[in-house]
Amino acid sequence: MLPSNLLRTQKRRDTIKPIYAKLTPENLEIANLLIQNYKENLGRKKEELDAATENMEELGYDYRFIRGLTTLLDRKCKLTAKTPIESFKIRRLIFTLAQRNGLPTTTEARKKILDETALHLQLSSEQIENYLYGDLENQQILESLENITAEELLKGYNLSLTQTLLFCATELKFTATGNWQEIFKKIKWLGLIYNIQKIEGNYMVEVDGPASLFKLNRKYGTKLAKLLPLIIANKKWRINAKILRYKRDSQLLNMQLDSTRDYKILMSYEVSEPKYDSLVERDFAASFRAMDTGWRIEREPEPIPVGKWVMIPDFKLQKGKMNVYLEVAGFWTPKYLENKIKKLSLLEDVDFIVAADKKLDCQKLKKLKDRLALIFYKKSVPIKPLLKILKKKEEVYIEIEIAGLREEMFSNLQGSLIKFSTLARKLDVLEESIRRFLGDRAIKEYVDLGDYLISKTKLYEIERKLCERFEKDNISYMEAVKLIEESGGKNPSRILEVLKFGVKWQGIDPDSAKIFKNEQV
Repeated sequence: MLPSNLLRTQKRRDTIKPIYAKLTPENLEIANLLIQNYKENLGRKKEELDAATENMEELGYDYRFIRGLTTLLDRKCKLTAKTPIESFKIRRLIFTLAQRNGLPTTTEARKKILDETALHLQLSSEQIENYLYGDLENQQILESLENITAEELLKGYNLSLTQTLLFCATELKFTATGNWQEIFKKIKWLGLIYNIQKIEGNYMVEVDGPASLFKLNRKYGTKLAKLLPLIIANKKWRINAKILRYKRDSQLLNMQLDSTRDYKILMSYEVSEPKYDSLVERDFAASFRAMDTGWRIEREPEPIPVGKWVMIPDFKLQKGKMNVYLEVAGFWTPKYLENKIKKLSLLEDVDFIVAADKKLDCQKLKKLKDRLALIFYKKSVPIKPLLKILKKKEEVYIEIEIAGLREEMFSNLQGSLIKFSTLARKLDVLEESIRRFLGDRAIKEYVDLGDYLISKTKLYEIERKLCERFEKDNISYMEAVKLIEESGGKNPSRILEVLKFGVKWQGIDPDSAKIFKNEQV
């Protein structure tokens, strides 16, 4: 982006467009001269660089063009304050001496204070003069300049012009070819207010502009501007924005761009995106993961078709084949909320939960309670009511899965040990569904150990070894555990219980505990 006073536009009837710097030999030459000017001033003060740059404005170019290019180059500079003592410490000492001796009203009085300051700091008066404001930008030293070509500078300038104009947008509509799921994710990552429609197999995205908000939000405008490079990174794209150039204007102007005309002169690049739109979402994800509920949480899942629109939920909560989507609604405008409610009301066959800021506590949203779960929050999304909703949904889902299970599904099990989680994956159902289905049902040739099914053959083998060892001598609990595990068993305590072995404890030390046959009691 550029300062608004450097924005150059051309207006024709109801359209507006930035005055782009074409990649002509003349423009490439001036860009090269500016880059060379920066390189030649490495090691010098920024004020010397600025003086040299001002001379280039006299070459006949629009000063806004030259200053726009230098603004971008400034951002690629590294400036350092090279003084043996921090400038603010020098100023602080001078002010202290001035308060003590009286404010200097003559040149001689000023020199006296500077000399006294120099004496305190063991510097010369000339050094004090040089270092006094060494921390100001124009006094800092140009240490380095990032590599950039003339073409990259011009493309970056054109992109910045467009981004700056978008600060005046009431809305931005675009379509593009490419990975739409990734585009949708990045829109959400930027925290923009959006609406997406699916038209003839493609998506038309409408994003609210800064000028549409109740209060012009510079932070929001910056995020909208960051979306632009993501759009033009695609091979084909088309943009139409509504621009309110000045607040006093009553006419909205159209800014129309497309890849066939403008692609070659605009710089595209990747924008680093935050993981979460807000602290509310970040804290919720951390809290939910810490609960270890068995539900897996995924940030920014796949888009959900909703009529001719799509929705991008904030989270997907997954357990087995269960997918429950969660939307955290906070930042809003009346239009955005109206569109959100409209899309939510169209949801069918999708488990959806909305966690809404209490500021959104409105009748229209409450009417959706019959179609989706609704939680109101203040500052943070509460985990307990969410888990309660998930539990209800899980119970319904388990009943459906149990209805689809049959005893013959468990008639051809193989292996001496079968983990319930492995069996659940094989049958593509939840573990709890299998446990409840089996219940008191006897599984042919297998015994339930809790987390495992153990074959009766393996169980009899372990029982035989335990009895042989038990008949020779007393056997400790830890010896029995070792024997069971070496024989290929799991969950030794449960196996001992199934085989009717008890444990006689003598204190809390497991090494001193002995096993016995329950029939002997």
